[in-house]
Amino acid sequence: MSGSSANKRRSSAKALRLDDQVCPHCGADLEAEWVEFPPALQRKYEKQGEWDYLPCTPECEKKNEQREWERMRREARVATLKDRSGLSKRMKNHTLGSFKPYTGPSAAKAMEKVEAYLKNWEENRDSGRGMYFCGDVGTGKTHLAVAVMHELIHRKRVPSLFVTVPELLDNIRETYNVPGRNIDEWMDAVRNAEFLLLDDLGAERASEWVRERIFVIVNHRYREELPTLFTSNVGPKDLAAQLGERTASRIIEMCDWISLEGDDYREMEAKQRA
Repeated sequence: MSGSSANKRRSSAKALRLDDQVCPHCGADLEAEWVEFPPALQRKYEKQGEWDYLPCTPECEKKNEQREWERMRREARVATLKDRSGLSKRMKNHTLGSFKPYTGPSAAKAMEKVEAYLKNWEENRDSGRGMYFCGDVGTGKTHLAVAVMHELIHRKRVPSLFVTVPELLDNIRETYNVPGRNIDEWMDAVRNAEFLLLDDLGAERASEWVRERIFVIVNHRYREELPTLFTSNVGPKDLAAQLGERTASRIIEMCDWISLEGDDYREMEAKQRA
């Protein structure tokens, strides 16, 4: 490429630049260099090239590399936390952005409480404050609770664990029937998770054995002030009858209550698609 055509290309590209950039470390204006893409990348990204802002000093370049490394480390940390969270593939799409607060007054109010909880996360974490999402099937309680997990993982990189209570109890029962099986390590992870979501609490038929197993977990997290989210279709008036006075009392003290009412949104969406 001749010098005049290269200058013409740079001049044309320069007109596409919207505003100047400054160094985030020292505030100096950065020198921009137009990098032209080869034909294959021009077709792929549908543009001729892009501006590359050169670091102003070697010291700032080193800081940029450090910042990029920290960003990559944060992203890797988030990915690891999500992989270890116990969330299913479908639940990894349960975010605040995909929740539908317009489905009813209770959904909008629930969203406000969730946003306030996240805003005051440090205080809630230090006091072991959690939330209890109560509602019928399909009202979005699990979706919203999981969305809180996602936010804490992404914003604060909080190690979090999702556990479905019926599956938890099934795993405990299996230890009695499978010789040599030991889930003490996993149960310890549940009891001591920095942030725990117990989904579908109260779905199991009430029995003394079930009540005792749930009490062991709730009582430990209550004493250690570890924040816990619960989802359940059991309301506050029936909680003691389902889980026992000891467990109900602790949950009521350690959680803010969020009620979700309305029709099953899955059925509504199915009808809309049909």
